Amino acid sequence: MDENLAATLKAAVHERLDYLDHLAVDGDEPSRAALAETEITRLTSAWRVLLDLHAPDEHGRCPHCSSWRRPRRHPCSVWTTAHQHLISADGPSAHRTGRHADAAGRSTVAVLGAS
Repeated sequence: MDENLAATLKAAVHERLDYLDHLAVDGDEPSRAALAETEITRLTSAWRVLLDLHAPDEHGRCPHCSSWRRPRRHPCSVWTTAHQHLISADGPSAHRTGRHADAAGRSTVAVLGAS
């Protein structure tokens, strides 16, 4: 992927996430209801596709996070990030390291109806 295209793609995704965060936090009641009706299904579908891409292979390794030099056992950072954001009561940890640390440092978690 060309560097300019990658930067454009990254910026577009972050802008969309920021917009959704803004609607969830600062939107009026009808906006938050519309957000719930349209975006939750899109976001859960995206998580499912991402998690399917990072499903362990027959050797128990993530095919996308593994490299020939350093195979990654399942669960990879994508699965642990999903668990932190979707399951853990504590939410994401403050200290991030590793391959996806820069992307994971940006808040995209929004609670509908939060004030």
